Amino acid sequence: MFEDKVAVITGASRGIGRALALALAERGADLVLAARDRERLEAVAEEVKARGRKALPVPGDLRREEAVERLRQEALGAFGTVDIVVNNAGVGKYGPLLDFTPSDYDWIMDTNMRASFLVTRAFLPTLLAKGSGDLVFVASVAGLKGLPHEAVYCASKFAQVGFAQALDHELRERGIRVSVVAPGGVRTEFAFGTGRTPDDPRLEGFLHPEEVAEAVVFALSQPPHARVFLVGMRPMSEPL
Repeated sequence: MFEDKVAVITGASRGIGRALALALAERGADLVLAARDRERLEAVAEEVKARGRKALPVPGDLRREEAVERLRQEALGAFGTVDIVVNNAGVGKYGPLLDFTPSDYDWIMDTNMRASFLVTRAFLPTLLAKGSGDLVFVASVAGLKGLPHEAVYCASKFAQVGFAQALDHELRERGIRVSVVAPGGVRTEFAFGTGRTPDDPRLEGFLHPEEVAEAVVFALSQPPHARVFLVGMRPMSEPL
């Protein structure tokens, strides 16, 4: 399905990013994997290679311009091109607003939105030169509806969804598709230590990362004349 395609995935060392890397590898794609955790990122790269595909792990903090430029240079140096860019890296913290510091705000906004901007901006010239490609944003239902104790996280995800909507207007006529996948609770390590714990009983009812990965694959699998702009997902344990 994705033979000879090259996909860049941020936040690829665990959770949804790891699941998506394996799902795309199993369908023939080669992967450029970005995250801060070098050891876990390299482990995912080995899993991709075990499936017969190429994998380039590029550790780095994608909030920083120099890290994103390194990612761009290494990806294009290794593969010569990129076809798919998935902005998946994300962080969150839960609690009433007065429990948040300006540093919390910067950490969440920079990871969720600034990194999306920098990574998209870095690879967009390659997609424009090809006249084709996919930009995918793994956002959240928190980017579609304000939720209690998630004010800053919601702000970051609303920004990400608005960014994607604007890009769809800019890029559709130039052959580039923009998709947003917006899940609810997912059974990952997300927000452990910043509002969630590994023993949270709600995790049992959450979506699996592989299920969210399949939603991304669905968006990417559309024929060239079609695009899936928004996939909203929630576990049955959560209300709309």
